[in-house]
Formats: sequence, C-alpha cells, structure tokens
Amino acid sequence: MTFGELRARVAADYTVVRPLPSPAVRALAVTPFAILALLAAPTYFNVRADATALGWFFTWGASLVQVAAGFALITAALRESVPGRSWTPAQLAMWIIAPLLLVIAVTFASASVSALPLGQGWWIVGLVCLGGSAAMALPIVALANVLAMRAYPTRPVIAGLLAGLGAGLMADAGWRIFCHYGEPAHVLSAHLGGVIIAAAAGAALPLTLKKPFR
Repeated sequence: MTFGELRARVAADYTVVRPLPSPAVRALAVTPFAILALLAAPTYFNVRADATALGWFFTWGASLVQVAAGFALITAALRESVPGRSWTPAQLAMWIIAPLLLVIAVTFASASVSALPLGQGWWIVGLVCLGGSAAMALPIVALANVLAMRAYPTRPVIAGLLAGLGAGLMADAGWRIFCHYGEPAHVLSAHLGGVIIAAAAGAALPLTLKKPFR
C-alpha cells in the first residue's frame, strides 16, 4: 500500500469526535457516588460510638481528606488513560504508595486519640468491614473504568488500578465513620483490605471490557 492509498483509506474512515474534557473535569462524574459512599454507612447505621472523643477532625475531617485523595487518584487514572500521558514508574509508585500511607497515618492518628478494642467475634466484624467497604467502592470503580476506557488507554490495567485505589479510599472514608472499632489491627486488615480489593477490581475490570466507550 502506497502512502497515498493509506491516506485515502484513513480519510474515508475519518469521523470528527468530540474532544474529551480534562481528566479533572471528567473525574467530577463520580461525585454523586462519592457523596453516597461518604454518607451511606453513617446515615443508615450510625456514627461510631467514640465520635465525640475523636472530634470533628478525626472523624469527618480525616474522611474528607480521604475523599479528596480519592478524587486525585481517579483524576490520575483518567490522565493515565489518555495515550501519550502515561505516568512514569516513579510517579506510579507514588500514586500507589501514597494512599496506602494515608490510610495508615489516619488510622494511627485516630487511634492515638480513641480506639475501641475488638473483643470476641473480631473476625466477623472484620469480614463485615472488609466486604462492606469493598462493595461500597464497586460503583465508583465501574464508573471510573468506563470513563478511562473512553480515552482508549494504552495501559488500561494501570488506569483501572489507580481508579480502584481512589474508589477504595472514598468508600473507606464513609465506612470508618460508622465502624466503632479504631484498633489499628482491625483497620489495617479489614478497612485497608477493602481498599486493596477495590484496587484489584479496578485493575481486573478493563480486561472484561471488550472495546472502549465513546
């Protein structure tokens, strides 16, 4: 095929498409689900028993920081999904490690103020928190992946991983306000486990999507 024939074939198949908004603007689409994830558990169940001892900063304040970090991660995922705008390995490591360190920091900072210990049945509470926070993240994981696929990502699994981490942070932001047990052993297994499950789901979901969405 000559260059002229190639140009003619491309021209015959060419259609104008609407440019995608910036990653930050596109990330705003998850706002309703982020609000739902933040408010659902505290509203439906209750606020944790030691909320007064923790104060606003270590309850809603820390959770709002996690939501903001979740938005940043989803924005990073949507930038990663644009061909030619992939993150470097060092930047990716930062995006993956930073949210995990945030959960750890929030856990120990909150526990230094108040942490109700778990007694018998600790494993049942752990499974409830693990499954509940992971399930709350799944709608955000799905929507963020659809948004990422619309940009024709060259590394969809990485974009999905970042989106899943962001969704997991948002879900845990609400779940930690409801969960009555701030013991680090519980939070760093069950709650952080929910974040990791959301990240894994985000990485796996692109493999099931056969083609990008426009």
